Amino acid sequence: LPDAPSHEADASYNDNDDYGHVPSWKKWTAALVLVLTIVAMIFEKQLGVKLYVSAWIGALVLVATGVISETAAVKSIDMKTILLFAGSMALGDAMVSTGTGAVLADLIVNSLGASPSPLVVLVVLFILGVFMTNFMSNTATCALLVPIGLSLANQLGFDPKAVLVAIVIASSLAYATPIGMPANTMVYNIAGYSFMDYVKAGLPLIIVSSIVALVLLPILFPF
Repeated sequence: LPDAPSHEADASYNDNDDYGHVPSWKKWTAALVLVLTIVAMIFEKQLGVKLYVSAWIGALVLVATGVISETAAVKSIDMKTILLFAGSMALGDAMVSTGTGAVLADLIVNSLGASPSPLVVLVVLFILGVFMTNFMSNTATCALLVPIGLSLANQLGFDPKAVLVAIVIASSLAYATPIGMPANTMVYNIAGYSFMDYVKAGLPLIIVSSIVALVLLPILFPF
């Protein structure tokens, strides 16, 4: 049998360490801190503490109590993932702030003509949303397409609900690239994936999700 392809995973995740010697108090402390951190994130608005602050507090508690060492905590931070995520967010912000994304969206939508059918508008905005969200944040994609969808619905005189829901769903189908969503980015370097790995796994899922959404949306939200 041919050797399976090898990937260089992050060293901190690649070691097969035996954790049987870890004291029980460390395990219980780590579990408690995890639960409390998740609870703090869920009740972010009530507590007035941002998500990232809760995460950092949890990490600092683990270091302060000696559950993990400062060195181990620093080694667990994957700078490649952080830089990739930060760069992709900057790209999305640039698309919004410079107006480039809006120009591209307007060009494609305006090519439909003066009076396109609502179904055509729905399909075009959905496809455009899927494409854009795989290269910029879903928030930025919605921010660009929602005003366009509302404007077209008002001009053509149909209920905008289907179009707006289509944009929201399309903006969530960011499976085909490692920069489409934070979850993709976080595992990109750790698991040693390539860009094409995301395309091979994500593109079929996007196609299936798109077909289901485009069939159901006009039924659930009639024009």
